[in-house]
Amino acid sequence: MSTYNAECSVGAAIASALAQTWRPIEIVVVDDCSSDSTPRILRRLASVHPELRLFFNSVNSGVGATRNRILEESKGEFLAFFDDDDESLPNRIAEQYIRIVDYEKNYRNGELIVCHTARRLIYPNGETRFEPTMGQNLKALAPAGKAVAHMILMGAPLKNGNGSCPTCSQMARLSTYRSVGGFDPLLRRGEDTDFNIRIAIAGGHFVGIESALVIQNMTKTSDKSLFEEYRNNLILLEKHKSIIEAEGQYSFCREWLDIKFLWLDKKYFQFGHKLLALFFHSPLITIKRLRRSVPNFGLNQAFSKFHRLNVKR
Repeated sequence: MSTYNAECSVGAAIASALAQTWRPIEIVVVDDCSSDSTPRILRRLASVHPELRLFFNSVNSGVGATRNRILEESKGEFLAFFDDDDESLPNRIAEQYIRIVDYEKNYRNGELIVCHTARRLIYPNGETRFEPTMGQNLKALAPAGKAVAHMILMGAPLKNGNGSCPTCSQMARLSTYRSVGGFDPLLRRGEDTDFNIRIAIAGGHFVGIESALVIQNMTKTSDKSLFEEYRNNLILLEKHKSIIEAEGQYSFCREWLDIKFLWLDKKYFQFGHKLLALFFHSPLITIKRLRRSVPNFGLNQAFSKFHRLNVKR
């Protein structure tokens, strides 16, 4: 667990980790220079729970670098990430362990395996949503390899690939994380998406659990805004530009990103104008991308509302 100014939620998050049915466990917590009472709360909890191992960054380093510190300090064979404002059901680790090991027995030929669970999202206004993850079909080969990277970056169709893969519901062998060098320390947002792209390029398999074993509280913070989401999406496009260019889609994806965020920001006139121009330039791929966007319409609406209400204008 990485923490930063989470005095209102970190206690419940750690309680959900302590409540896991799987034993033995260690709970590695790295605080990224919190300025509130989070460090004091962590030390109090560690004084009565020997499972907790606390570490404190000397400077604020961002979530990518902080997750890498977790990888450095962890001693277990498997690692599951918990966020400081979310809660996991008690059987989460046990269920993910079984999913990974069973898949290794039935399908694995030395490939990397990452497991995510479905989630229940709770927004500040009380709205709740169920969000699936990819690879939930237990009787089929999980989404794997470059096909996953193409889906993330270009919206390419992916069998058994409906759903998202955030780090808050992620578990894998520690060796899997280390095999690709962990997370990009320069990314303060989007580090989870970047990690998934790099694991996919390395041939990784993405297995999932259809039960919502993680309750993700959509907490408002200063870095959660449409502008920051757009900026980090642009960074990811640029970082993985060679993959997109190999498919001849970089220009399209760059325009599509602009169009998507115009819609999310409810700038419908500009959205319509740019979408129409893109359609005339690339009609077939535009139609395909629009069709693939339909299943995510409700989630994107909630995403838009949350981020637009979260920004100070």
